[in-house]
Amino acid sequence: MRSKLTPEDLQNENEFELLKEVSHQHLREFVVEQITKEKTIIRIYSVYQVIMMMLFTFIFTRGIIFSIKGNLELIVAIGWSLLFSLSALIVIHELLHALAYLATGARRISFGVILKKFIFYAMADRQVIAPRAFHIVALTPFVAVKLICLLGIVQFHNDQMMYFFLSVMCLHSMFCAGDIAMLAFYKIHKGKEIYNFDSLGEGKTYFYARKIY
Repeated sequence: MRSKLTPEDLQNENEFELLKEVSHQHLREFVVEQITKEKTIIRIYSVYQVIMMMLFTFIFTRGIIFSIKGNLELIVAIGWSLLFSLSALIVIHELLHALAYLATGARRISFGVILKKFIFYAMADRQVIAPRAFHIVALTPFVAVKLICLLGIVQFHNDQMMYFFLSVMCLHSMFCAGDIAMLAFYKIHKGKEIYNFDSLGEGKTYFYARKIY
């Protein structure tokens, strides 16, 4: 049974080719590049995000109208959802990435932040991530938070807390843009067996494809 691939294996030019070298300081530029190149996944996600933002706008507007009439419960629930989303939810999102890394066999998990760009990320230092594992890591926060919010909406459907979960679900859609862009990169290179690894020391992520002869 073959042992797990290492970064040194990927750097073997006879078996793999370097597709992309991404500096963590330029993650936003990488995300924008994938958004402009890939159409299918990005369009589906864009439609979803527009729906979520329209729904949040509707809830927020309704909260303002209710507050003017003296009912503050809805706007307070929305306020708590904003506070939660811009603090604890960021941590939860990255921890879910970390748990997905661990579940797929990766170790040496660490976290990064670029505050001036409001970018947060989890990484597995020098751990080669296979295609299927990468998709699991990328999608875990989206799926987990979505399911928890839907459960909260159902559980509190007759209570103002429903709007807390509904607002969090809407706001979290924006947090997933980078994850979706990473999946778009794989879609752009459809048909290639892509592996990647993070280098904490270099502050970079490398994407390699297995050569086909």
